Amino acid sequence: MKICCVLVTLGGLGCGGALEEVSATGDEAVQALACAPGGAVYKVKDILPPGAPLPSPSMPVPDWLTNAQGTLYFVSDLYGDRATLWRSDGTSAGTVPVKEFPASGPGYQGLGELTPVGTRIFFMVDAPPFGRELWVSDGTEAGTRLVEDLEPGAASPVLSSFAQTGAALTFFRRSLMAPGLSLWRSDGTEAGTSQVTDFGTGQEVALDSLPVAGRRLFALRNAADGTSLWRTDGTAVGTTRVKRLDAGQVWITDAAHTETGLGVFTLSDAGPITEVWKTDGTPEGTVRLESFGGDYRLLGALGAHVYLATAINDGAALRLSRVSLAGGGKETVTTLPNRYAGEPGAWPFVQMAVRAGGKLYLSVGIGTPGPAPREVSLWVTDGTAVGTRELSRGLSTSDERASPLFDTGAGTLVFSSSEDGTGLEPWVTDGTPERTGLIADLAPLGSSRPEAFTRVGSTVFFRAYSNTWGDALWAMPATVACPTQALHAR
Repeated sequence: MKICCVLVTLGGLGCGGALEEVSATGDEAVQALACAPGGAVYKVKDILPPGAPLPSPSMPVPDWLTNAQGTLYFVSDLYGDRATLWRSDGTSAGTVPVKEFPASGPGYQGLGELTPVGTRIFFMVDAPPFGRELWVSDGTEAGTRLVEDLEPGAASPVLSSFAQTGAALTFFRRSLMAPGLSLWRSDGTEAGTSQVTDFGTGQEVALDSLPVAGRRLFALRNAADGTSLWRTDGTAVGTTRVKRLDAGQVWITDAAHTETGLGVFTLSDAGPITEVWKTDGTPEGTVRLESFGGDYRLLGALGAHVYLATAINDGAALRLSRVSLAGGGKETVTTLPNRYAGEPGAWPFVQMAVRAGGKLYLSVGIGTPGPAPREVSLWVTDGTAVGTRELSRGLSTSDERASPLFDTGAGTLVFSSSEDGTGLEPWVTDGTPERTGLIADLAPLGSSRPEAFTRVGSTVFFRAYSNTWGDALWAMPATVACPTQALHAR
């Protein structure tokens, strides 16, 4: 799940039977030497021509990097200029525009929401005279076309939460005339684009998509029925309510998958209370595992357990807890210290959590009275106290963009860090300090700010500073790794 919201976890109640509660110190020696020659990383192509208007931070270029069965797609959308759908085979010559959408005036074209379905890519764009509508592409200009003018003329439909379901695209649509919500599907043709189910008025989407067992799971909430989990296979008969989760209108705060493909999620109830659930997409397999007093952040699942985090003791530490997938039972794994405890606004919180190579990685921020954290560090855990440690303290402290954490699929995690005096640059780790380090210093005079990591085949693509003008498309092998190196103290 691509989730990167900053959730400040406040204090909660104690846990049940605990494992050995050993606090990870984060003060042991770490290394930060270059992992491999910088040639492992290469610039694919500069996307912005010199002198072109630089995009705003909220509309970076290239953006929406997406893998459609072995082909990389991405977009550039320049204010008052043009929006372009691109494809790339990883070479400069093979990185080409698919279709351009010229601007009809000042503003952006809203090109985005790229969603793969098989070898095709669906997307939204404002292309007069249609308004912002749903389009589909097979990677050629001739094969890039409007799916259907859902709101005729220049009006734009309100579409959201796109996801592949079977061989079709499914998405939610809201009425412009009334607060109604419906589920739609499309096979990329006008004849094959239709409403699946009308949920009526007063509905809110509490969880937009959790793929489980070939079905798309989602949750809806309203005042009359509370909050319920639903599933769909993209057909009317295959769209059913799985289970009522709560009589009230609660939010699903986080969702993830176990290594065996089950869905796990947390919901926040009044109190506050955080409930931990698992689901296989059936009523009997949708079970509340445990509840915690307080706000807890779901980190993910490892083996037979689900892991969560919360701040404790007035922000003095961050507790990691776990719950058994077999039937609940709370255990404390360890606590992460807060070096700034007692300072104004210095609450620890989890920015992001990712499973990679059989471990959980989490970026932990320490708050300030303002919007930006004072420090963000990378931690790893294998689910034990002794296997939990800090790997880097150099993650981004921007209040607008967090350092990405990306599972390469090759047993390692790629992230960005400014450790060792470089700017924000790409790093890699296998979860051990001696194999955690800088991949390459792409911008020696500043920060390359690598983001939007996306794996296509054996290559990881990403966006980073071009050293020419704006950002460029970069790439490196998914197997990029650090050789064993000597440690050095902080």
